Amino acid sequence: MKTSTPVTTVVGPHYKCANDQDRKASSSDPLTPTIFHEEWWLDAATGGNFGVAEVISGGRTAGRFPFYIRRRFGLRIMNMPDLTHFLGPAIDEGEGSPTNRFSKRLEITRQLIERLPRAPWQYFKCHAGINEVIAFQEHGFRTYVQFTHEVASEPAEVVWGKMRDKTRNVIRRAEEQLSVEELTDPFEFIRLFEHNLALKGLHSGMNGAICRKITSVSLERQRGRILAARDKNGQIVAANFCVWDKKSCFYLLSTRSDDSGNGAASLLIWEAIRDSVRRGLVFDFAGLGVQGSVLLYTGFGGIVTPRYVALRAHPLTRIVREVKSLLEGKNFFF
Repeated sequence: MKTSTPVTTVVGPHYKCANDQDRKASSSDPLTPTIFHEEWWLDAATGGNFGVAEVISGGRTAGRFPFYIRRRFGLRIMNMPDLTHFLGPAIDEGEGSPTNRFSKRLEITRQLIERLPRAPWQYFKCHAGINEVIAFQEHGFRTYVQFTHEVASEPAEVVWGKMRDKTRNVIRRAEEQLSVEELTDPFEFIRLFEHNLALKGLHSGMNGAICRKITSVSLERQRGRILAARDKNGQIVAANFCVWDKKSCFYLLSTRSDDSGNGAASLLIWEAIRDSVRRGLVFDFAGLGVQGSVLLYTGFGGIVTPRYVALRAHPLTRIVREVKSLLEGKNFFF
């Protein structure tokens, strides 16, 4: 596949696509396959400090690969931005037979990887639609598979019927004790999220200012929703935050107080799923997480689907990162 002179990677909040000054989210636009690929999201999630490697072919953009570099331990770390669950190469290989399209897609991905800046740690969680990572393997990446649950966009009664009896019963009991409302103040949600973590002696590791920016911008653009559950005293005992594009609704953040009971989270997830199917979207749990969340999500009858992870790291950098993750009780795949 022939391409023109490589496009210089641009870093900063004013980045625009080569052929589209205001690219819109579209289920038919392969260059913005998820909300996480959209410029406004990247700008909010990185404080404007993101870059995009591009491949131009025949005068059009054939591939885009957004990336984010931060400094940790004195090293340049290419990692996932906060609250950005998936972010892989976006490819527009054009038309042709399946074999020809595969060959084009592979070559475009190779060129995108080659145009990424050098960094001793490069880590990506690819979005749905990236069905193979051969090009990453060719460039020395170690590749893995992470999983997520997806609930199909079906009528709510069909989704309800596919759920476990235990999950339905928990939701019914929660409905008797709690009321659900939409929370319009993103700062209240983040304060609640941080407060509940602090009470448990935990820390999210995320940048609070970035999280507030993402939630605020998502609500302003009507691309996100915060749901809260109140008890009979009017106190918020649980809340969650979801965002969506033209294909999927992503379950990003949730929080609950210790006295919320085991049904508050399930009730809010069910309400988020109902909203998702009303919009004609797939509900994506955005990763399986720890064992407790795997059991919780399984109750909603979703299908387990794979997401590819690619990691290329200098040996010393990898050791430092893995030791830090072990000390903090984290797994960098989640």
